[in-house]
Amino acid sequence: MIDRREFVQSMIALGAATTLRPAAALFAAPNQELKGLADAALAAAKQAGASYADIRINRYRNQFIFTRDRRVQNIVNTEDFGFGVRVIVDGTWGFASSSSVTKDDVAAVARQAAGIAKANRSINSDPVRQAPVEAYADVEWNTPLTKDPFEMPLQPKIDLLLAINDAALKVKDASFVSAFMLFVNEKKFFASTDGSYITQSLVRSWPNFTVTSVNRDTNRFYSRTSLPAPLATGYEYVESLPLVEEARVAAEEAVAMHKAKPAVQGRKTLILHPTNLWLTIHESVGHPTELDRALGYEANFAGTSFLTTDKLGTF
Repeated sequence: MIDRREFVQSMIALGAATTLRPAAALFAAPNQELKGLADAALAAAKQAGASYADIRINRYRNQFIFTRDRRVQNIVNTEDFGFGVRVIVDGTWGFASSSSVTKDDVAAVARQAAGIAKANRSINSDPVRQAPVEAYADVEWNTPLTKDPFEMPLQPKIDLLLAINDAALKVKDASFVSAFMLFVNEKKFFASTDGSYITQSLVRSWPNFTVTSVNRDTNRFYSRTSLPAPLATGYEYVESLPLVEEARVAAEEAVAMHKAKPAVQGRKTLILHPTNLWLTIHESVGHPTELDRALGYEANFAGTSFLTTDKLGTF
């Protein structure tokens, strides 16, 4: 007889062994195999008439662990793997992609991208003019971390999530609690006819929980979500956070909301939650500095642009 914990762990191990090994092996150092694939694509693009070409070979891994009310709800590992080729033929962009990453396939897709560029050429009234860039050969960048969340065993993650659940539900009148961990790893290999070969490994970690208190007499409910945001770092981020203690405080705050006095009308000091402030910055500063907005190519509900080209070098 196998218990639930053993079954979950065996399924995770089986999934990792059957689906992650081919892509993981391809991205293991040294990157000679990736270079060979890239060179095959770039050579095919040049032979098809491209003045410029680049290829991105990407692997995206995600791990989701969900719990609710002291129970494990779901554990999911996903992986996406593939590549895309961009080319310029006679000043016109073309793009094609595939999830089949072999030398024959990358070459065929590069030729397809060139064909698409040639097809687009007849309607392109503004040929692409590239700015000169330096070549970055054999450059590698990895998210700084001390504990790779994908190398960490599953059980400590589950134990922490269940401890969060338990701490919240021990608070009187706390009704529900859900908690999860999300880990993302993006491995990207970029190569171009300019001579660049760049490898990146990006890791993000995010523990999160929500506690809800329901008043059965009034049918009102209040929820409090954990405060930590996703961060580009490893599992050490999760271990550094007082999540169990915060879950207890969050439950007490959700319960206390039922007895909170209504706000009195009048002039108040406005305090913006960080998540709201992110959106304010995103819309007021982020979009207005995008090149298509600055050049007048885009206008939307966020506005037009304040960072126009006449301010270059003076603003």
